[in-house]
Amino acid sequence: MKRLTLLSLIFLLVCTGVFINSRNTNSTNNPIPSELQKNVDSLNDDYTIASNNSYSEEKRLNALNRFLEGSKRLEIDSLFYKGLYLKAKLFNKYKGPEKAIDQSYLLLQFAKKNKDSFYMGKALYRLGYYNKKLDNYLEAFQYYNESFKIKRNLKDSVSAGKCLMAMSNIQRALGDYNAGKTSATDGLNYVENSNQFKTISGLYHGISLSFFELGNYKKALFWNTKILNLFNDSIAKNKIGIHNLPIFKNTKANILARRKKYQESIDIFQSLLIEEVVIEKRTQYAQILSNLGYVKFLQNPENSESETMLLNALAIRQQENDLFGLFSSNLHLTKYYKNKDILKAKYYGYATYEVLKDFGDYEALLEILTLITELNPDSLADHQRFKDVSLKLMQLRKQTREIYAPTRFENENLLKQNEEKNTKIRSARNQNTMYLLGILLLLTGIGFVVYFFRQRTLHLSQQNKIIQFEASYETETRISKRLHDELGNDIFQAMMQYQNNPHDPQIKNKLNKAYIRARDISRENNEFETGDTYAEELKNMLQNYAQQTIQLILVRFDTVNWNLMQTNIKITVYRVLQELMTNMQKHSSASRVTLKFSNTDHTLIIKYVDNGVGMTIAHLKSANGLRNTEKRIHAIGGTLIFDSEKEDSTSSVSKSGEELRQNRGFKAEMRIPN
Repeated sequence: MKRLTLLSLIFLLVCTGVFINSRNTNSTNNPIPSELQKNVDSLNDDYTIASNNSYSEEKRLNALNRFLEGSKRLEIDSLFYKGLYLKAKLFNKYKGPEKAIDQSYLLLQFAKKNKDSFYMGKALYRLGYYNKKLDNYLEAFQYYNESFKIKRNLKDSVSAGKCLMAMSNIQRALGDYNAGKTSATDGLNYVENSNQFKTISGLYHGISLSFFELGNYKKALFWNTKILNLFNDSIAKNKIGIHNLPIFKNTKANILARRKKYQESIDIFQSLLIEEVVIEKRTQYAQILSNLGYVKFLQNPENSESETMLLNALAIRQQENDLFGLFSSNLHLTKYYKNKDILKAKYYGYATYEVLKDFGDYEALLEILTLITELNPDSLADHQRFKDVSLKLMQLRKQTREIYAPTRFENENLLKQNEEKNTKIRSARNQNTMYLLGILLLLTGIGFVVYFFRQRTLHLSQQNKIIQFEASYETETRISKRLHDELGNDIFQAMMQYQNNPHDPQIKNKLNKAYIRARDISRENNEFETGDTYAEELKNMLQNYAQQTIQLILVRFDTVNWNLMQTNIKITVYRVLQELMTNMQKHSSASRVTLKFSNTDHTLIIKYVDNGVGMTIAHLKSANGLRNTEKRIHAIGGTLIFDSEKEDSTSSVSKSGEELRQNRGFKAEMRIPN
């Protein structure tokens, strides 16, 4: 707005100068400047009407349309920008965010046409804001990110910090608290030494909430205290707004409650409930009342006040049609009744789900579905909803990270430009290449995982047993952990090593190692043919695990008629044998593996024996992969028995409950009805 005012003043001065000069040289010629001034004055009158909240919707929009038509006719771009920007805000107020998005997009296109970066940044920010209101988190995050890059390049640090704050809020809404904390911290780099105390307090608040959700309550309280300390400065207090103080005190009380300092938390909530600013704002009053009731319940589950407070808060939120508030109240009541009245707990749990199901708040949905599945563990539909929301939330988190990661990398490059320009140019090219290579490798791994997740989801939809769901979920978690712990760490180390020394010869070796890991993960989890060539694929897979020092013996493999078996049995056999071979390769130090196959009395029997070091009872019980193979077998009505001895151990483990004869090495026997 300041820039627009300055441009308008310059324009008026130029017009006035031209007019005076014209009068001095020839008072009877060229009346155009005077007419132009009248037109500009008339347009400003229309804009004043359109900006005034006291006028009706019709009058404001009509005045704004006249302003836009006149600006376009006179070809005054600065006024036309200002009019489109205001029109988007009015449409948001009177017609909803969808219409505001349309107007903001027109502003963006006009700014792009004229290569006006200032208004491109403003239009992108509004597109992010309106999409966020519609719970279009990914679209909003993209627009905020693009706006941030423009504001950063324009050296508009205040606007850049606001963009990062908005992006951090979206990441927290998606449950990606580490990423949200990072974005908010980056935002502080742009505004912390300024007088933009409202933005600073918002960024502090975002960091505090992120630590809170991550379970680091000490740091959450530290950042919350930094906000409250700002209110000791009169200038900061005026800019932040005293009406926002209850928000930060409410957060402090919640942090104290998580640290089990219940009485301190209760004292804060009770002091807030008698503040005039809270009493006047009914939705905020209901929020604090509900929090107070829930903390009193945590302090003493048998107290007589909690239920009344929680129900009163719910009633207020129903009257105010506070949708997110209704979610919070119903969630508190679900937790309150969970161990008191299971029917009421289910009622409020499903009421919470109904409030949220049509919104895009997947993190909140996941929270309530976790409770619902605990209350109703036999419901396949609820488990499937939980699965669907988990996958969607994971996808959104990954996408927002992929959007901001390159931008954050650009920030580091721009900071280095201030140090040494020529060196920075060469370094930036190499760093971008390295970073893109790392992203490519990571995306390749993620692509395999996403494809695998989709195939598993299709498979799960055909099953009617929750045990199959659990087996698939454990497998996916294990793969994701491998990507993070193995592949992600290798790439990160290579990048850090490159930043320290771009010419370090070990970087190439580390990247090659990461590539091999990605290839191995892909090999272990890729799809395979279950048709006529299944037997050949199964044999090839087994032989791939047999290295020069490992002898693989297949007994009566070719006697099994694999073509007559159901697809789900083929898949289970393949995955279980693959897990056994992987376990052998990683842990057994075996030199010989024997697999005996038989198919009698409508039962497929496969016996696995190796001459390795074996496994202890504790290892068998803790091995996620082996536990998962058991679930796969059980899901198709089969049985799986492990037998192992390590060193001089005198005990064995039988997954079927029977004790087997002890021998050195590792044995497994699976029986599958065929």
